[in-house]
Amino acid sequence: MPDLRDSPNARVRPSEPSDVDWMASRLREADLREIEAHAGIGAETALGIGLQRSSQCYTGLWKDEPFIMFGAGRVFEDVGNVWLLGTDRVKEARVPLLRQSRRWLGELHKEYPLLFNYVDARNTLHIKWLRWLDFRFINLHPQFGVGGLPFYEFVRLV
Repeated sequence: MPDLRDSPNARVRPSEPSDVDWMASRLREADLREIEAHAGIGAETALGIGLQRSSQCYTGLWKDEPFIMFGAGRVFEDVGNVWLLGTDRVKEARVPLLRQSRRWLGELHKEYPLLFNYVDARNTLHIKWLRWLDFRFINLHPQFGVGGLPFYEFVRLV
C-alpha cells in the first residue's frame, strides 16, 4: 500500500471514526459548500457516510493531524464512487499530496476499474486536481443536487 513518505510530515493510514469529528469542524469552505449543494447535509454526516460506505477509506495526516479523508464505495460490481474532502492544510501538504495522488488512485482502481462522482463547478481546486489525475469530465448538470447548482460528472477508467 502506498503512503505519503515523500515528506517527513505526511502519511496516510486507514480512516478511523475519530477522523470524522476532527475533519468535520475543519473542512475547506469549498468542500462544505459542495456537500451542502449536492446533498443538503453537513460535514459530519458526509464524512460519516464516506467512512461507512467506502470499502476503502483513508486519512491523510499532515504533521500528525488529519487534513484529507478519501475513499471509494461500491456502486456496481466494478464501479466505485470516489470522493475526497479536505481541510485548508491541503495547501501546506500539496507537494506530497500531488506526488502520491496517482499511487493512491491506483489502489482504489484495484477494486474499481471505473471510478466516478460529481464535483461542484465552483470547486476549482478539486476540478484542477481531477484533471491532473486524468479524470474525464463527461457531463455538466446545470441544476444538480438539492441546491440545483451546476456540477460536473467525472469518470476515470483503467
